[in-house]
Amino acid sequence: MTTGLLLMAAPAQAAPKTEATGGEPAKMTVSAAEIEANNAAVWASLPPNVTMKVVGKMPKLQGPIDHYTQNGPTVTTGAIPFAVSTIPFSFTFDGVWSMDGRDFKSTQTSFCKDIKATWDYPQGSHHQFKVSLSAGGTITVPTDGVTRTWCWSSVPTNTTMHFTYFSTGNSAGDIAKASGSGSVHY
Repeated sequence: MTTGLLLMAAPAQAAPKTEATGGEPAKMTVSAAEIEANNAAVWASLPPNVTMKVVGKMPKLQGPIDHYTQNGPTVTTGAIPFAVSTIPFSFTFDGVWSMDGRDFKSTQTSFCKDIKATWDYPQGSHHQFKVSLSAGGTITVPTDGVTRTWCWSSVPTNTTMHFTYFSTGNSAGDIAKASGSGSVHY
């Protein structure tokens, strides 16, 4: 009963367990129950034009790859940086709490985004990591390191769009920073 109440208190961002050895950074371990609670919370909060499925491991990255860092330069491999891109493209991000991704255009009215994320700091359950599409639809991305695929439908074609990556609950120096990777594809 108590475990269920803890998961219900913050299901989309259950605090991970960590194990530190010999001064190395702590490695996150997440239980199957935490992952299921995260999935249930995300499914319940999806906007009407977005679906989600759990894929577990990240599929092979496709297209140009953007490397985002908060307050740092975006480095792009395989394309001209900052040029409006087409789908597919891939990305990594490090230490992000509020940042826009690359501009892109879609030739179809639906596309998908694979993403996995973990907290860099802090690993508190009162924060959430979100991704918003400028054409509509904000999702909560669990920070459990599990890859999920979100698919947006009813999006405009041949219109410049971008994703915004951000953490919530930031105040008075308590800023949650996330890292991860993913791709955008049809």
